[in-house]
Amino acid sequence: MKNYFYFAIGSCRMEDYELESFGLFEAGVLSLEEIEAERDSDIAFKFYTENEEERDRIVAEFSHLNFECGKEEARDWDLWWRERQTPVKVSESLWVRPPWVDFSAPNSGDTVLELEAKTAFGTGEHDSTAMTAQLMENVDFTGKSVLDIGTGTGILSLFALKKGAGFTVQTEIDPLTIPCLVENFEQNKETPNAVLGFLDSFSEKAKFNIIVCNMIRTEVLPLRTDIERLLAPNGNFILSGQLECEKHFILDWFKEAGFAVSEEIVREEWWAVRAC
Repeated sequence: MKNYFYFAIGSCRMEDYELESFGLFEAGVLSLEEIEAERDSDIAFKFYTENEEERDRIVAEFSHLNFECGKEEARDWDLWWRERQTPVKVSESLWVRPPWVDFSAPNSGDTVLELEAKTAFGTGEHDSTAMTAQLMENVDFTGKSVLDIGTGTGILSLFALKKGAGFTVQTEIDPLTIPCLVENFEQNKETPNAVLGFLDSFSEKAKFNIIVCNMIRTEVLPLRTDIERLLAPNGNFILSGQLECEKHFILDWFKEAGFAVSEEIVREEWWAVRAC
């Protein structure tokens, strides 16, 4: 026996929508989906219920909205979402695919990572992550030590390892990301070196050839002193997650710290930079 969701589609004048939607929610509607209306002066909307009786009760109470009723076969929404996931081309040679999607990169030298975000950030779809990976393309990681600040899913550390990094260290302040991080490393046959805490937990002797960081300005600027301390002489610092309109804050910092800009990328409102 098939299960169904029951729906009703109605409309009202644009100026009446706020009041009508309030009444519908009071009557038991859990959500309203706005859809295209026949007239520009109207707003059309659709709601679902799990049974026919509940839908018909609400429709009768709001008969002036001229609802049209119907039903749709109930879906496994998680399965529906998973079936529509596709590989993401993050940068010139980096692809990310969900673990359940079969995919082979078109070029033999490309990197394909298996990632699932779950409780962490970073699957390559956001411009800030993609720009970081793009800047990483022009850096020699062979045998280098890498610090990944605010690692999230671990995508940047994993890319560095696939590009030949000697070792990577990941930092996070959110404990909920760690299980996801560990799972992603295991999925990609790598071993994480995760540090749950702030950069001041590193000793004064710690140095990294490359530091990558995809964090907004208000999060990264308080870390300036530690970043300067942890970056090895002639090392590369790759920073993303910055709004282009605010890049002067970062450039002022670089000038004070003696960092020279090697490469910049802009996508939409986002800005990323590589400095040394």
